Amino acid sequence: MSTTAVLVNPLAGGGRAGRLWDRWRQQARRLGSTAELVADSAGAALQAVRRLVEEGCERLVVWGGDGTVHLVAGALLEVGAGARVTLGLVPAGTGSDLGRAFAVPRDIGPALRRAVLGASQRCDAGRCDGRRASFFFVNIASAGLSGMVDQQVNAQPERGSTAFLRATLRAIRAYRAVQVRVEVDGMPWFADRLLLLAVANGTTFGKGMRVAPGADPGDGVFDVVAVRAVSTLRLLRELPRLYLGWHLSAEPVRRRHGRQVRLNPSAPLPPFDADGETYPSGEAVFTVLPGALRIAADPPSATTGM
Repeated sequence: MSTTAVLVNPLAGGGRAGRLWDRWRQQARRLGSTAELVADSAGAALQAVRRLVEEGCERLVVWGGDGTVHLVAGALLEVGAGARVTLGLVPAGTGSDLGRAFAVPRDIGPALRRAVLGASQRCDAGRCDGRRASFFFVNIASAGLSGMVDQQVNAQPERGSTAFLRATLRAIRAYRAVQVRVEVDGMPWFADRLLLLAVANGTTFGKGMRVAPGADPGDGVFDVVAVRAVSTLRLLRELPRLYLGWHLSAEPVRRRHGRQVRLNPSAPLPPFDADGETYPSGEAVFTVLPGALRIAADPPSATTGM
């Protein structure tokens, strides 16, 4: 088979990814991809990735959103191929936040060229080992308000450009804070009523919220950001600062770097958010996996007729 394949989630972005793929399929083939697989569920994605790895695939272009990348990267890590297969990212989903950390072009044409032809660079990943669920993640895993936001976004069959903002405003009104304890690298760090805990490899989630603006997905450590609960009025007033990444100096916010984060909530939390997907929450340990993945970086400067 070709060493470069494209895995398409036609349902990503409320069907946007499928419509875009119909328009760009021929261009992908001209750039050098001859294998195409469609995966519209977690099970289908896992089976497709396993088959591609067995057949010697060296580059896998993920055509979809953060959830699709999450599933594919998790499958590669599960079968031990994360450092062998290069992932190319084409942001065709609702949030597509992971691409921001790697400066992936928002336009499909340049993003596709980079995904197929770009040089390979190492990227960290994360693993959560929880009492109720365990999973890998690439961009950000978080606890608190963000999981409630994801639930609302993922329940919407049609998702416009303001889907995350609208869901965030609804979740702010409904969220009830829980007392938690957080340790970083074995040391007590945060003990308070939690609004949000972000264990960040990338910089943004929720379609551009710059929760960890200083995060570097290749530095071997997490950017850990915790926000204690504040009043609804104050949170609504401060929300623009979160989008702009100006919140880190605010009094309710704490931040540090670490390789391992342990969360112990005193009561049930909303589900964990991991790259836009949700998992049952509870006591958990998040561990960085340095250089566990490969991501397609900037392509060569030679033109390709794009």
